[in-house]
Amino acid sequence: MKRLVAMLLVFGLASTANAVLLQVDGVSATDVEIAEGATSLITIVGEDASSWLGYLIVEVGGTGALSDAVILPAAGDLAAAELYADPDGAGYMLTTAESPGSSTPISTGAQFNVNYSGGIMGETAKISLFVDPEYTTPVASINVSIIPEPMTIALLSLGALFLRKRK
Repeated sequence: MKRLVAMLLVFGLASTANAVLLQVDGVSATDVEIAEGATSLITIVGEDASSWLGYLIVEVGGTGALSDAVILPAAGDLAAAELYADPDGAGYMLTTAESPGSSTPISTGAQFNVNYSGGIMGETAKISLFVDPEYTTPVASINVSIIPEPMTIALLSLGALFLRKRK
């Protein structure tokens, strides 16, 4: 009986966990490539209409930075986005919230937009969203690999052709 009660408690707590995912430039993926010097849009998408508090950060050791957080209507009328830094990384503290009887309640869909830029070619950054109550395990993460911009690749290719032609 005790095991049954414990299992029901665990399932009950798990079902109240917030379902949130990350998209980069409109694509949901765990690994993405971004051109060096480019700015990509990270969208935080809520899959349920509950309030939550979380931290979107570029984890320590990763290159690039998050900037220009935009609160979207689906985050509710009392939503907030504040700059945040700790030993694990830097980014934004995000909150979805609504006032009683709000004309813009929390809803499913895109709740925040944040820009990511400044990655260094050949490096990888891990962007993670940590949501209450534990903040120890990210609910969503993206590994961002920085690749050469298309013009760099074109110039290197032309240079290789030129050197080959001279021999």
